[in-house]
Amino acid sequence: MSKKVPEQLLQIPNFTVIKKIGQGGMAVVYLGEQLQPKRQVAIKIVSPSSTDPKILEDLKREGDTVAQFNHPNIVTVYACGVVDKNYFLAMEILPGGDLKDKLSNHTLEDREVLKIMDEMSSALAHSHKRKTLHRDIKPENIMFNEEGQAVLLDFGIAKAQGQTSEFTRIGAVVGTPHYMSPERALGQDIDERSDLYALGVVMYEMLMGKKLFEGEDTFAVSYAHVHEPPPKLPEEKSALQPILDKLLAKNPDDRFQNAEQLNAIIKKWIQRLDRSHSHTTQGFIPISQARTKSNKALIYVLSAIIIFGIVGIGVWWSMQEKIEVTNEQLTQEQKFEMADKLAAANVFRKRGMYNNAEELYKIVLTKFDCNNKESRQYLGELNKNALNEIIAQCDG
Repeated sequence: MSKKVPEQLLQIPNFTVIKKIGQGGMAVVYLGEQLQPKRQVAIKIVSPSSTDPKILEDLKREGDTVAQFNHPNIVTVYACGVVDKNYFLAMEILPGGDLKDKLSNHTLEDREVLKIMDEMSSALAHSHKRKTLHRDIKPENIMFNEEGQAVLLDFGIAKAQGQTSEFTRIGAVVGTPHYMSPERALGQDIDERSDLYALGVVMYEMLMGKKLFEGEDTFAVSYAHVHEPPPKLPEEKSALQPILDKLLAKNPDDRFQNAEQLNAIIKKWIQRLDRSHSHTTQGFIPISQARTKSNKALIYVLSAIIIFGIVGIGVWWSMQEKIEVTNEQLTQEQKFEMADKLAAANVFRKRGMYNNAEELYKIVLTKFDCNNKESRQYLGELNKNALNEIIAQCDG
């Protein structure tokens, strides 16, 4: 059993420890002050159950790695080292609390979910570009600064790709089962796509206010991640289902292949929301708040416009030339966009908003894949003449 070091005996060069402000797992967090340059900091003290110098060496190396990051959505580290066989890390203070606290009271609006996903995918892109996996993405490790920006912290079990850390090898920290990717739960090699899976689990929790999988024990939760399909979002949030499905694919090859790819898609969705917001005097109406029956039709229209950025302009121009686009010619990003528009079209069709559905099916066929069977089928039901005209340009 490791001996607890009294607070008054903690002496870290160039820092003064003031008081304990948090504790979790093997770490205790103190409010502190850096003497030169003078500023308040948060000081995390990690006391491994084993005092093996190799473990402390690994921790320091990992701390040094994070200290080299320079990104607004990754915690700023001022110093790290080992004092009296305890690893310390001095970092910026994040007064906005963490995502776990934010989710304890309510779910988040779709716009806020996308904002946090944008910031976290950007942070992971920065980390992954420097060959460092986080390995413990969860709401407790996402905090907020004074400006309300999400900040990723606690790279305590991070490691460089291709390297083995003694600290993680012995299982001193194994991550959180609720957010583990299937391959990690199976003990297989992982890469950046494992972090993206964990971020997808966090996204589900932000949208639904509950964990993706629950179980009686760690084994049950891990089994679910490996074998059980993720539950679908309710209809009012189903617009975001394509992104979630891509993040939570069991096979890493079926996920977003890197954080940059995810970030690009998220940014496009946010641009659509902002663009639509600027064209309405009503302001943004989150799908999750669309409830009143009297304004039901208006809400469906505004919500779908906001989420999908429906723009009918350009369809006419695209139909003036022979259409030659096929699914095989599309980039991965374009395929995601096509899936979004198909989902929107199907929502409109089910709600009886046939003109809007028709326009989206036309966009899919003329801009993305003129052979798309689903769009051909439903456009044929809605407007046979329009379908025949597109087919003639596509097959002619």
